[in-house]
Amino acid sequence: MKKLPVSKQITFGLIVAGVAAVTSFLLAFMVAASSRGADQPAPSPLIGLCFGVVAGAMYLGLSGNRRVAFADDAARRAALAPIADGAARLLVYRQGFIGKLAGIDVHVDGEVRTQLKSPRFAALDVSPGPHTLVSEVHDKRSRPLALTVSANQVAAVQIVVSLFGKTRLVRQDVEAVRRKLAQMPMVQA
Repeated sequence: MKKLPVSKQITFGLIVAGVAAVTSFLLAFMVAASSRGADQPAPSPLIGLCFGVVAGAMYLGLSGNRRVAFADDAARRAALAPIADGAARLLVYRQGFIGKLAGIDVHVDGEVRTQLKSPRFAALDVSPGPHTLVSEVHDKRSRPLALTVSANQVAAVQIVVSLFGKTRLVRQDVEAVRRKLAQMPMVQA
């Protein structure tokens, strides 16, 4: 596992401490303001600390996300249309609830081509021939998916995320996927 940069460590610590302090203060204020405040003990600072750790974990989980540009409707329709210019295309998509806000990097032949949150897709133009796809989130890589795409062919691949953050790539039927992707936002790659 990669070590976090110092800037992220400091930011994580500040988030935990800030959320813990604000939560603990608000809980203590609400108990003191209630009509039975004098009779009740002060709330435990561990409650605030728990909220702080959760907020810090959310920061770390989403800190690897990059800003991505979205394609317009015309570009999405063109990406989903059949191709006849001798090129090949990969439609890589992500759909599901688990980890939907965490961006997953999509590597094609060792190069990061895009990052996808859920539900989104990207159309990646590639040269005809064999290609290797890998998905990566927080330094966890999926098993490589090797596929060969012929000239004028479109291949569809779904990124599936498990409950524990592991990803896997699954090849899908292009015709069934086109109807699904027509409703999803497309990321420019």
